[in-house]
Amino acid sequence: MVTKSEAVSKLKELSDIITKSREAYFNFNQSDITDQEYDQNISEFANIIAKYPELEDEYKVLDQIGAIPNSKFKKVKHLSPMYSLSNAFTNEDIYNFLNQMRSFLDLSGSEQIDLVFEPKIDGLSLSLIYKNGYLFQALTRGDGQIGEDVTENARLISDVPLSIPVKNGTLEIRGEVYFPNSTFSELNDELKIKGRKTFSNPRNAASGTLRQFKSNKNRNTNLCFFAYSVGNAPYRLADSQAMLLKIFNDLGFKTNNLSKVFTSVEKLLQYYEEVFSLRPELDYDIDGIVYKVNDFRLQERLGFRSSSPRWAIAHKFPAEMSITVIEDIEIQIGRTGTLSPVAKLKPVNIGGVVVSSATLHNKDFIKGLDNKGNKIRGGADIRKGDWVTVYRAGDVIPKIKDVDISKRNQISKPFAFPDHCPSCNTKVKIDESDSAIRCHNSQGCDAQIIAGLKHFVSKKAFNIDGLGGRIIEEFYQKDLIQQPGDFFRLESKSKHALNLIEFFGKGWGKKSLKNLFNSIEKARLIKFERFLFSLGIRHIGENASQVLATYFDSWDVFYNKIKCGISKNDKQFLFEIEGIGQLMVASLVEFFSDFKEREKLDDLLNYVKIENFIKSSKIETAITNKKLVLTGTFKGFSRAELKSICERHGAKVLTALSNNVDFLVVGQSPGSKVKKADQLGVKQIFEEEFKALIDYSL
Repeated sequence: MVTKSEAVSKLKELSDIITKSREAYFNFNQSDITDQEYDQNISEFANIIAKYPELEDEYKVLDQIGAIPNSKFKKVKHLSPMYSLSNAFTNEDIYNFLNQMRSFLDLSGSEQIDLVFEPKIDGLSLSLIYKNGYLFQALTRGDGQIGEDVTENARLISDVPLSIPVKNGTLEIRGEVYFPNSTFSELNDELKIKGRKTFSNPRNAASGTLRQFKSNKNRNTNLCFFAYSVGNAPYRLADSQAMLLKIFNDLGFKTNNLSKVFTSVEKLLQYYEEVFSLRPELDYDIDGIVYKVNDFRLQERLGFRSSSPRWAIAHKFPAEMSITVIEDIEIQIGRTGTLSPVAKLKPVNIGGVVVSSATLHNKDFIKGLDNKGNKIRGGADIRKGDWVTVYRAGDVIPKIKDVDISKRNQISKPFAFPDHCPSCNTKVKIDESDSAIRCHNSQGCDAQIIAGLKHFVSKKAFNIDGLGGRIIEEFYQKDLIQQPGDFFRLESKSKHALNLIEFFGKGWGKKSLKNLFNSIEKARLIKFERFLFSLGIRHIGENASQVLATYFDSWDVFYNKIKCGISKNDKQFLFEIEGIGQLMVASLVEFFSDFKEREKLDDLLNYVKIENFIKSSKIETAITNKKLVLTGTFKGFSRAELKSICERHGAKVLTALSNNVDFLVVGQSPGSKVKKADQLGVKQIFEEEFKALIDYSL
């Protein structure tokens, strides 16, 4: 029988062979091994995963279709970010979406917001850039900031016009590349006849085809393209999304004929059900519906959150479910010490993805209680050996919906949540701030250190390719990586090793090492907000990192200020920042007061260069670089919208008055801040004067 250590080694070996074969096949249309050998490798890989399903999260070979895009594709920065959408799963979520927009815009419930209904195509996002009417460049979404240049392949798509009747300047058209189901079936039939491997689904066929290097120059009738937005100033073409879709047709693009405008949310949700029932009849795959505010002026006012627009949401179709058995319940320790229970499942296929684990959230969820102590699942607890219904809502982390008590083994016992950390054996405590059960031994708990290192290299932080979770664990155990700065010393360490393969472990070759070192080298330059997020400070997520980066502009200003504040025991400047609450302040102070954390941070700063925060807006007015405090209510807009407007104009919005404040913006029923402003000599401006300062008109 294969031991676990032997399984890890074999999975690494098979993963490299399979990945190499896929790259040769999908990127270069070559086969470096026979189909029989390939199938044998897949079968052996699957058998090991069935024996050790906990290893599946590190090696995603069974889930992957195709290959990583060929490195020859040039990486190009988008003209403006390609944001993702926030998700809705219930009708209540849609009503909340509308209420939040009305609150932001200070509109009453009776005031109408028209929404455009657009099917969410399950394909590959593509940005088409036209210059003076001719197709200049085509980019994939990538990470939203930087995409791959697939211009030559995009030119072959029959639905992509090579020229459009807009001859002045630059115009960016965004949309979705997809494989029609009918064409996809024909493709797979043809591949079967030829004895070739078939694609698992149309989306992967679209992605694989678009990202291959083509030798022929004929137009591609397999791939199709729906246009749905522009990446720069939509109001230059149209005043609304519905009008924009019509203009796309005039320009030679195809748009989805199921798109409609709704003035009633009830009728919109009714149409959602109709389209959901139509899915089997459509010639393309959809996984939900996108709702967008129709009026571009309202879109502009609503603006964006850190990673998604406020004016659009994706209403996902109901989750797919399967029934399986819990083989074990494990406790995982996150980077902040929180103990999280995870159900290890007998592997089951849900929506085309093999699932082997599901979150159990917390101690109360296992007991059958919600966060308020109310019963869920009829009060049924969750135990090892239980048969459970598992679902994947919106293709996110699998969750457990229900437990079949009738199939429970009579000798099963309730799960006992540990009172000591499984990693370092430190006694755990309930954190009063969020009721999480935590290990507070952050400096001596291997699990927390490893989780922090994984977070550091993650996509939204330093984004270092080639460092999966299992590899980081291996490097940590070998004492290659103990703290963030070690990643940037890795290449110099390897140069002193007599045998690189032995030094790093089986499966590492010169090419994979070179790719890793190149990725680490590129990561040395990082944006302020991503760097702050990478530190893994508790309660300081993406949004809080962006708020702090927006306020301080540069890392040096922030770091010097917070070091000085801690030394003087002065935290007030943090409380003044709009969007930074007490828990965040406490976490920042705790982190930067910790001598060992500061020591690791100062070491890291020797190896990286942190870019200043770049404001997305270039609007400059009389409030640019000024510090403002808001008080009272306003006629023209809500407090949230007013804050957003100030920030778009380069101002910093504070919560408390001090001598450093430039303006107090006064609305109706302002309260005590006016009196304090008089005492401090802070200039007061009223709503109409404020609008004049920024040249604002509704």
